[in-house]
Amino acid sequence: MELPGVSASPGIAHGHAVVLKDTTLPRVDGPGQSPSTEIARFQAAVTQTVSELVQLQQKTRRLLGADFAAIFRSQQTIAEDDDFRNSVIGTIHREGCRAEAALYRVFDGYRALFEELDDGAYNRSRVSDVEDVHSRMQRILLGIEHPDLTDLPAGSVVVATELFPSDTALIDASNVVGIVTEHGGATSHAAILAKNIGVPAVVRVTDVVSTVSPGDLLTVVSTTDEPARVFVNPTGSQLDVIHRTEERLTRRQGMINTFRGQDAVTTDGQRFTVSVNVGSTQELQPARAVGARSIGLYRSEFLFFKQPVLPDEEIQYAAYRDAAAAFSGGFVVIRTLDVGGDKQLPALPAPIEPNPFLGSRGLRFTLQHPDVFLTQIRAILRAAADYPVEMLFPMVGGVDELDAALELVEDAKEQLRARGHRYNAVIPIGVMIEIPSAIWTADALARRVSFFSVGTNDLVQYLMAADRLNGEVEAYYRPFDPSVFRALAHLCRTAAEFDRPVSVCGELGGDPLAIPALAGMGVSGFSMSPSSLADATRVIRKSTATEMKSLAEAVLRLDSQGDITALLRQHYNAKE
Repeated sequence: MELPGVSASPGIAHGHAVVLKDTTLPRVDGPGQSPSTEIARFQAAVTQTVSELVQLQQKTRRLLGADFAAIFRSQQTIAEDDDFRNSVIGTIHREGCRAEAALYRVFDGYRALFEELDDGAYNRSRVSDVEDVHSRMQRILLGIEHPDLTDLPAGSVVVATELFPSDTALIDASNVVGIVTEHGGATSHAAILAKNIGVPAVVRVTDVVSTVSPGDLLTVVSTTDEPARVFVNPTGSQLDVIHRTEERLTRRQGMINTFRGQDAVTTDGQRFTVSVNVGSTQELQPARAVGARSIGLYRSEFLFFKQPVLPDEEIQYAAYRDAAAAFSGGFVVIRTLDVGGDKQLPALPAPIEPNPFLGSRGLRFTLQHPDVFLTQIRAILRAAADYPVEMLFPMVGGVDELDAALELVEDAKEQLRARGHRYNAVIPIGVMIEIPSAIWTADALARRVSFFSVGTNDLVQYLMAADRLNGEVEAYYRPFDPSVFRALAHLCRTAAEFDRPVSVCGELGGDPLAIPALAGMGVSGFSMSPSSLADATRVIRKSTATEMKSLAEAVLRLDSQGDITALLRQHYNAKE
């Protein structure tokens, strides 16, 4: 039997099904023992919930880094919220009900609140967090054990209706070889966690829980070049096809790996920079191990997620200096704090916005908190005193916010001068091109900054008006749309007039199909996940600058994503 689905974490896995049946918790009503007894039960459940979430944070931080531990810090904030606790206690007093019933009523109100808001990715992730916290507290109150995913047999494929982030974080990747769910999205928290523990996952597999029996042999196929599928007790002929696919992918990856650490230079001598995106200190050495020489995007927000309080200047300076020292032979581009949208800051919570992706994000957020911004700018300037460090501002829409940020940089320099600290007075400063308005004011921006770095993930969603985390509109999120390439071509032409280099650090920056066309348009640098470095280097080394320019011109003449994708794949396949 073959079941279609959506790829959430790449890979091919074979194993036996461990089916987590739908364990809907019973809804308990009726009077409680006494208000004081029920309140005490509720408060004990809160304490245990917080304790479990703290343990999850510690485990996740150790295994996956601070970014992912922040998911459970967010859930802890929900559990500790005074308004939430007071609402439950007030309901118990008012209605004389059991703690379980009061908890249901309050969380029902939270669900209704989020349903009134738009169906953006941030609101959906908050609903998932709310449901996760609610389920955990109810299980504690009802004395129902949480499904134990920490001690599954070797070779297990977990099959479930849905997995919450806390479920995925408990999975032992040494025993669990695959994940299959009926619900969830390719960019959900659980999917992201699955990718980072290296477990192939397929989501949106209809009725898989009722179709699969415990112990069934499952093969999970989640690759980028064919539709995601789950084979239930595959036949011999199906296994033959799957094994040939595995062998092909293994051989191909071996060939690609031979390009690790090589210079990204075309056969006719044009050089490009290929660098990595990193989000935590734990990622520095693994990136070096696969041949990275520079960091094209250092996501500084990981420091802020890691700390229960805002990191001070010395903590930030030490982290930036360590990253720069690890890549002292290249360069490090540090993006200033980029929160808002689907990334919330535990130590400086922002109000819930009806449309957070169009709200206080990136540079807008830091300009609203100048003390926080100045602290970070000083730390970056100090790290740049001894190493090749550059500063990058996210979510710049025009010159007004850029000028305000540049004024703060000058203020930070004056503060450092007054303190007698060493710093780089001429640090290169760039802007991320993510908002379409920045494309059409690139000339004005170029007169003020040293370089451009394109964040294609956000740029595409704003150009296409399609939330990049919303599976319901994923057909409209088109990274290879003509509008994307035409906008980038215009940016490169404008940047060339001012001799400003353009790099790409979003998903397109690591896509080997897109890289040759972008290079032909004038992009000179590409920053990506470490796993993409070797193939990016390969496609550049296998091409000439002349043919990449011709490819770019051909792309700009096409009218649809399908036509562009076909042309780029044809070029890519010719380089095999």
